[in-house]
Amino acid sequence: MYKDHTVSAIVTCAGKGTRFGSNKLLVELGGMTVLERTVRAMALPFIDELIVTISAENEETYRKILIDDAGLPVTLVIGGAERHLSARKGLKATTGDIVIVHDGVRPFVTEDLVTAVLDAAIEDGAAMIGTPSTVQVKLVGDDGFIEGSLDRSHSWLGQTPQAFQRKLLKKSYKRALKTNYERVSDDADLVHEFMDVPARILPGHVNNIKITTPQDLGTAQLIVENRIAEADSV
Repeated sequence: MYKDHTVSAIVTCAGKGTRFGSNKLLVELGGMTVLERTVRAMALPFIDELIVTISAENEETYRKILIDDAGLPVTLVIGGAERHLSARKGLKATTGDIVIVHDGVRPFVTEDLVTAVLDAAIEDGAAMIGTPSTVQVKLVGDDGFIEGSLDRSHSWLGQTPQAFQRKLLKKSYKRALKTNYERVSDDADLVHEFMDVPARILPGHVNNIKITTPQDLGTAQLIVENRIAEADSV
């Protein structure tokens, strides 16, 4: 319970990791898999339900890691072919009036980031975190030619967690499925496109990285090492 609201969290772990080349969720960081590290970070006292969407082929392995060995209070749900389909299946397993969606490969999320999006979702309906872009983002057509650039002062790089009032997320999924929605996107885009409710974006953190490529692991290892060093110095 958070400020008189029941809260459900969905951690999306049903991806195949094609860009990474293997299952990045099973890579160990500081003696713990990315999967367990992420789910532990989301197992906060005010989260009433913690849902992890997974692929059927990984169910036995993930159950052993998260439930049998770690004893985490999670419910495993078999996801879909696309990220938003997996999140929708996760939503069906929840009852909270505020729903948080978080990438399974962002293991360094903090309680402060989670409470920030919760506060904003309660007030505005939809919220997410991100960081202002430090590079110029180009718009490129199907022919491979540049069509324009996004104004850097208005460009952000999106992160998770994202949080929503349940009714908005539920209706956006329903409407998206009716249109055979296939665009690679996130839940904030879905809610904006199908419910006309823009998400408030809040400052994230540079450490809240998404492990997508093998190169990201080097950064992740440094973050873990720095955290261990900070803990030892206290």
